[in-house]
Amino acid sequence: MVETAVTRENATDTDLMLAYCDGDNLSFNELYQRHRTPLYRFILNSCSNEATAAELFQDVWSSVTNARHSYTATANFNAWLYRIARNRLIDAYRSASSNPLKNADTLDEDTQITSLQAPLRPDEVAEACARESVLSSALNTLPVPQKEVVLLRHIAGFTLEEIAELVDEKPETVKSRLRYAFTKLRNQVRLQA
Repeated sequence: MVETAVTRENATDTDLMLAYCDGDNLSFNELYQRHRTPLYRFILNSCSNEATAAELFQDVWSSVTNARHSYTATANFNAWLYRIARNRLIDAYRSASSNPLKNADTLDEDTQITSLQAPLRPDEVAEACARESVLSSALNTLPVPQKEVVLLRHIAGFTLEEIAELVDEKPETVKSRLRYAFTKLRNQVRLQA
């Protein structure tokens, strides 16, 4: 049984999903553990509302479990998962009666503190919260396509080529969006600092 756990830990995401399709629920648990934090951050930073993000996050994982019997390994699991998330976000944008990117609830202080790698002094915590607030506000000023590529690159960890495939654009377009986004982010952060 220990050998199965080691095998599961070393398995690719696609292999885990295929094992889940064959009835191995522990493989799904491993997939969930691997992807829950970056996926949630991507969704939260895309919609800027904790309640909406939590709902969309659950919806994405429900879609994964519902695809259990029809999943085929035609694409990288990570790209498939984020395509589902992206489509759910697009649906949410379309159905929202107001601007979905407006500033909304921010993470509470406890959530921000636990997401940091090392324990910080209270003054460092306050400074980190202020920087996160400035960056979050700056991200919310970006047009949706630019914000999306920034989050896919730096929250989800996709390469430029993977992002291009995911958003159905040329790599040069993704590169341009990133360049414009970082220029705008730098300017916004300077203004708010």
